[in-house]
Amino acid sequence: MNTKIWFLSGISVALVSGCAGPLEKRWDDPVYRSIQGRYIEHERHLADLPNEPHSLPRFGLDTLDVLSVEDAIRMAIEHSPRLRSAGYRIDAASGRVLQAGLYPNPSLSFGGEALGSDAGSGGETTYVVEQEIVLGGKLEKARNVAESDRLAARAEFVAEEYGVASSVTQAYFAGVSAQERLIKREELAALASQLLEAASSRVEAGSATQPDRLRAEVVYEQAQIELDAARLEFDAARRALASAIGIEGEIELPLVSAVDDLPDLPDLEALQAATLEANSRMSLARIAVERARRSHQLAKSQAVPNLVASVGPRYSDIDNESTLDIGLALEIPLFDRNQGEIQAALAERLSASSQLRSVQLELLAEVSEAWAIYQSAYSAAGRYREQLLPKAERTLDLTRQAYQSGKADYLRLLDAQQVVVESRIAYVNTLQQLHTAAALLNELSQTNAPWRSPRNEDQPQAEVNQ
Repeated sequence: MNTKIWFLSGISVALVSGCAGPLEKRWDDPVYRSIQGRYIEHERHLADLPNEPHSLPRFGLDTLDVLSVEDAIRMAIEHSPRLRSAGYRIDAASGRVLQAGLYPNPSLSFGGEALGSDAGSGGETTYVVEQEIVLGGKLEKARNVAESDRLAARAEFVAEEYGVASSVTQAYFAGVSAQERLIKREELAALASQLLEAASSRVEAGSATQPDRLRAEVVYEQAQIELDAARLEFDAARRALASAIGIEGEIELPLVSAVDDLPDLPDLEALQAATLEANSRMSLARIAVERARRSHQLAKSQAVPNLVASVGPRYSDIDNESTLDIGLALEIPLFDRNQGEIQAALAERLSASSQLRSVQLELLAEVSEAWAIYQSAYSAAGRYREQLLPKAERTLDLTRQAYQSGKADYLRLLDAQQVVVESRIAYVNTLQQLHTAAALLNELSQTNAPWRSPRNEDQPQAEVNQ
C-alpha cells in the first residue's frame, strides 16, 4: 500500500504542477496599453455609484477654461464606450490565445474488481493515469489562429480610435460653424432692425412710401426667423459634440479651434499610399488572409490523430502481487481524415485573398471621393477668402458711403449688407465641409494622430490651438 500512496502523491504533484501557470497578458498596442488602466478605474467609479447607474462624469471639463479639438478628441478616446468595448475585445482575444496553447489535462481513474472475495477481500484494484499526446503541431497552429484573432482585435481598436477622433472632429467644427453662423445671423438681424427703424422714420417724414416700410418689415421678420433657427442649430450642435465626446448635456466651454485654420494634408497619391498601408480595414483584410492560411494549416494538422498513453499500477489482493499496466491508443484515420474541413479552409483562404483586393478598391474609391470634396471645398474657401469676400466688403463700403451722401436708398444698402453676411455664412459652410472631408481622409489614412501627444499644460488655456 505504500507503493500506492507514493504513486498517488506523485500523480497529485504532477497534476498541480502541470495545470498551474501565470495568466499572461500582452498589451503590445501602445495606445491601448496607455489607457487600459483608466478603463478599469472608470468601471470602479461606476460601481461606486449604485444609485446612479447611468450617470457619467464630466471628464476633465471642470479643469479647462476652453476646449480645443485635440482636447475634445483626447477626452472622447479616454472615455468612449465604443473604444472601451473594443479594448475589452482585445482582452478576450488575448485570453483565447492563452487557452489555445494549453495542453489537454491528464485523467486519473480508479477501478476495483472482485471486492470482498473469499480469496482476498481487497480484490483487484487499478490506478490509471491517461494522457492525450497532441501530434501534428495542433497546439501551435491553434495558437497561431487565435493570435490572428488577437491582431484583428487590435486593428479594430485602432479603427475605433480613428473613428471616434473623426466623429469628434466633425462634431467640433459643426459646433464652431454653427457658432459662426449664429454670430452672422445676429449681425443680420441687428441690421434689419436698424433699417426697419430708418424706413419707419422716412415714411413718417414723407420721403418714403408705405410699401418701403412693409418691405423692411418682411426683411426684419425673415432675419428673426433665420436667427431663431441659428440658435436652435447652435444648441443642437453643442449637444451633439457632448454626445460625441461621451458626456451628457451640452458643452459650455468656448470652442477655440478656429474653423478657418485649414488642415494641411498631403496630395492624393500620398493619401492613397498611406491608406493602403495603414488603414485598419486593410490590416484586417491582411490578417484575414493570414488567419485563413493558418486555419488551413490547422485543418491539415487535425488529420493527424493524437496518441493516448496510459500507465498505472494494478494490485491483486487475491494473488498478493502488484503489476504495472501500460497502454497506447491511436485512432486510425480510415474514413475521417478531416478532408471536408481542409477543403473548406482552402476555400476560405482563397476568399480572403479576393476580399483583400476588394477592400483595396473600396478604400481607393473612398479616398478619391473624400479628396474631391476636400479639394472642392479648399478651392472654394480660397476664392471666398481672396476674391468674393473682399469684393463684397468693398461693395458694402461704397454703398454705405453713397447712402450717407444720399445717392443710394436704404434698400440698396440692405442688399449690399445681406450679400456680405450671406457670403460669410457660405464661407463658413464651405469650411465646415472642408474639415469634414479632412477628418474622413485622416480616418482613412490613419497616419496623423496629434491627440496621442500629451497636452501642453504650460501653455495658457486661452492660447491653445490659436
